Amino acid sequence: MDCILRPLIRARAPVLVIQRGLKKKVKVPITLLQDIPRIGQAGAVVHVHKAYMRHELYPKRLADYVITRVGPLDRSKAVEEVAPDASQERIDRQEKVHSLALRNQDTLSRIVQLEPIVFERSVVVADAETGSEEGIQAIYGSLTKADVLKELAEAHGIVIDKESLTMDDKIKSVGEYTCVVKLIYAGQASFKAVVAPAKENTEDK
Repeated sequence: MDCILRPLIRARAPVLVIQRGLKKKVKVPITLLQDIPRIGQAGAVVHVHKAYMRHELYPKRLADYVITRVGPLDRSKAVEEVAPDASQERIDRQEKVHSLALRNQDTLSRIVQLEPIVFERSVVVADAETGSEEGIQAIYGSLTKADVLKELAEAHGIVIDKESLTMDDKIKSVGEYTCVVKLIYAGQASFKAVVAPAKENTEDK
């Protein structure tokens, strides 16, 4: 009998060792960034094995880790619990987004409080040859985005990029114009730019 059982025990021993070495597969909650067959649609929160997420989904930007928040809504007092294997890079990115949003909100609040910004320009004398419409005072040169951005930075300490400012590309006559500033994560605000005749023009008259 021993002769029969001993080979069987030796044959099963490796199987038992392998089974003991198996670890429980841990699943983590993730948010799908794209539709993935047999897993879910974009935006869905599902649970997958962490190794699959770490090696396959996250590197290919197919999914992101779920971050849950506990505590008050005040971000300065909130405590974040990060899902296992969430990268420090993603956490740093979230902090940068939050910091940028605060800066942009502060910039817009300052823009809202601005008085109309006056730009003086020499006025072209209207005559039959200029072809200017009645009631419109044309100016020498023009008012551009670069002029407005420079004035915002130098006179008011507000620095924004050219793409964030919306206004007429080249203002060529006296008048009041609306400029709109749009900043990411903050919204938009507007202020007035006024083109006025230069003092020498008013003195001549």
